[in-house]
Amino acid sequence: MDGAKKLTGLELDNYQYPLADVSHLSVEEKKELFKRGMCIPKQLKSDDEFEQWVSLYALREAQDPYAFSSEGEQVCLDENEKEHLMVDTASYHRAMWYHKKRFSAWAKEELQPLIDELVEAAKTAPQYDWRFLYELEYYKLRCMRAYFSHSLIADGNGNFGFNKWIDLCILLLQHIKENGIHITENQLQHMNIRNVKDIVRPSLMSNYMDVHSSVSNRFQKDQRAIYERDIYIRKMERLYYKIRLNKLREWWE
Repeated sequence: MDGAKKLTGLELDNYQYPLADVSHLSVEEKKELFKRGMCIPKQLKSDDEFEQWVSLYALREAQDPYAFSSEGEQVCLDENEKEHLMVDTASYHRAMWYHKKRFSAWAKEELQPLIDELVEAAKTAPQYDWRFLYELEYYKLRCMRAYFSHSLIADGNGNFGFNKWIDLCILLLQHIKENGIHITENQLQHMNIRNVKDIVRPSLMSNYMDVHSSVSNRFQKDQRAIYERDIYIRKMERLYYKIRLNKLREWWE
């Protein structure tokens, strides 16, 4: 693991408002509400119920006369420290609750259609050639890209630290699965072929070299473009797998 991701989406300062009044609840009502709020996921019916539960939870946390210091030793909290503990506890759980609520609404409208496209591709696309696997990875990475942009590690602009790597992989996969039909002539003209012998078939290199300097007619130009795209795609595949090898773990951890 490269290190824990910072939960940028937890903006705790936005949730440091007073606790809800729970004095009108009976002892049994408090017990029942507290129990439902401790479930995973929480079995609470509304934001009002959640605010009552988080008040009960924060109050219970502050009732413990001891807390652990950064060195792992128990320390006694004064009233001011207990107040800070209640505020911090409530702020954290509020941030989680409202983030999940916003995320669920967004996922239904924006993420689910991307997931549906992934499922459709898995069910209906021909499953016996290399493009099928690349298409699945393309659709999956689009889902991941969307998910991370609204996750707890994303900032207010949807950035999450490794945007460029996942964006580059999506771009590479788009070209790879289409077999390079949208690769531009300018890209092909600036292609470096000195480092491709380990990934390109000798027969392809031979065919490419035969027509590389001979462009006297349209047929030869078209043939050269076909060979160039095949080589370019192989270079894209190598870059894609290199990024996956070095960066994929960051996406999950």
